[in-house]
This record gives sequence, C-alpha cells and structure tokens, in this order.
Amino acid sequence: MNYQIRAIEPLDKKGQVGGLTPNIIGLVVAIIVLVLGLVIVAELRDTQTAGTEAFSAANESLVGLGTFADFVPIIVIAVAASVIIGLILLGFAFSARKGR
Repeated sequence: MNYQIRAIEPLDKKGQVGGLTPNIIGLVVAIIVLVLGLVIVAELRDTQTAGTEAFSAANESLVGLGTFADFVPIIVIAVAASVIIGLILLGFAFSARKGR
C-alpha cells in the first residue's frame, strides 16, 4: 500500500468557534423542551384530584423534571469550559506552528 503523508493544514479560528453553533442551538432547544415539559406536566397535575394515581404520577414527573432542571447550569458550565479549553489549545497549536 502506498500511503502519502501530508502536512496538517491549520484550522481557521473562526471555523472552530463557528462549530459551536450546533451545540449552542441544541442546548437552547433542550432548555425550551424542558420548560415546556414542566409547564405541561404542571397543568396536567393541577387538573387531577389530589391523592389519585394520575395526580401522583404527574407529581412524580414534575419532581423528576425539576431535578433535571437543576443540572442545566452545570451543563452550561461544562460546555463553556470545553469551548475555553478548545480555544486555548487552538491558540497553543497556532503559536507552536508560527514558531517553526
């Protein structure tokens, strides 16, 4: 087999930041779906009589969604940290390439 080794072409910084758009859109859509789910389940629970199985199931769903909502800030911080680390590593890669 004949393999050719090519030089790695530098990536554009703008392209790296532009690649974040799908992640940000996905995060926003997930938050919107979570909020809508909370509103719908809360309305469903409020239409049921307290003590019934339907009320209990809706209440448990509401508590579960509320617990997941507590993790949204942690998810946002993790995404922001990965963006910052990626940009730092990208900066080091470009500075090492210019130094040659």
